[in-house]
Amino acid sequence: MPPTNIGAIFRSAAALGMDAVLLSPDCADPLYRRSVKVSMGAVFSVPYARLENWPRDLSTVREAGFRLLALTPADGATDLDAAAPHTLDRVALMLGAEGGGLSTGALRAADEWVRIPMAHGIDSLNVGAAAAVAFYAVTTTRPS
Repeated sequence: MPPTNIGAIFRSAAALGMDAVLLSPDCADPLYRRSVKVSMGAVFSVPYARLENWPRDLSTVREAGFRLLALTPADGATDLDAAAPHTLDRVALMLGAEGGGLSTGALRAADEWVRIPMAHGIDSLNVGAAAAVAFYAVTTTRPS
């Protein structure tokens, strides 16, 4: 994932109260100058870690009690509202790179595939925008 998208994801993660960001090995460095700029410095306030054995390390996230929700425009994915991530105690959202999306292995590792419903024949949002919508869906109506 390119630095601009990583920066946008970190900015939304900070703004919407995400606890941390987990990166796959091929994601850009959040400390890269362009990531820092796009994030408005949020890369310095949101904890992050890189999962070196992607997607195998997702099992560690699940074992820690997180439900893995993979964002995908694929047919058969549950609408984000119906998945009700705000009702889950622990949720980890999986975001894929633009174009290819999540790998087949990452999709298989997910507990559920979720999608943001689109109108007017649009199939998906930019990953930074999708992250913001999904982060909001996780935090809305949750007690602060």
